[in-house]
Amino acid sequence: MKIETSGAEIHLREQGEGDPLVLIHGLGMSGALWRNQVDLFSENFRTIAVDLRGFGESSRPAETGSYAIDRLAEDIADVARALELPPCHVLGTSMGGFVAQALALAHPEVCRSLLLCHTGPRMSIPPDVLAARIDALRTKPLEEYAELVIGQALAPGASPELVAWVRDMIVRNDKRAYTQVLTEGLSAFDLSHRVAEISAPTLVVIGELDGVIPPEEGRELAREIPGAILVEIAGVGHLGYAEKPAAFNEAILRFLRSL
Repeated sequence: MKIETSGAEIHLREQGEGDPLVLIHGLGMSGALWRNQVDLFSENFRTIAVDLRGFGESSRPAETGSYAIDRLAEDIADVARALELPPCHVLGTSMGGFVAQALALAHPEVCRSLLLCHTGPRMSIPPDVLAARIDALRTKPLEEYAELVIGQALAPGASPELVAWVRDMIVRNDKRAYTQVLTEGLSAFDLSHRVAEISAPTLVVIGELDGVIPPEEGRELAREIPGAILVEIAGVGHLGYAEKPAAFNEAILRFLRSL
């Protein structure tokens, strides 16, 4: 299914019935990353996996300003309105967590709860990591760029199948849109001064070995958002939903069952 928003066409996949659970992926990925979650979550929830603009099967606008985090959050609000959803559980990972925070602040009526994974209140990718990514995007084929991402995102000892899956996700990207999101969307993101205003019940999930967004960023989120619950998954990097899906899924469902 595709939904027209302001300046983009957003692709999504729906499965299941019940309270809506919106899944928002991170940079360079798509709604397809939730391969270990959708079947399970849809047993009890109307699960909606979105492709953010610029990724997956959504459109890739080129205009300056198209990929600000606030703009991505408006796309999610537009989707919720178009589908006439009641307040949603909103799960965002990495950049998707940035989008979820912006959504909760701009449209609290959309968010029944927040589940913020491998994320933080600001763009905290270390400057050297960010510079290496931008340089690689501009100068190397996506196949080489993918190796850089894999080295940063996955904990040591990742299976060959998981490495191949991440590589395949990355090489499917459009370089222009990816670069624009990285330089235009992420670089300006900082809600550290506002996250204490978030009123939705919130779960924060961090990975012990996250090499992209330091776990301390998630701990800060959990400290600042009133009543937030923090869960750390041992032995995973930046992709806990794929590295240890059973532990990740249990943390998500335990929180949702508690509401």
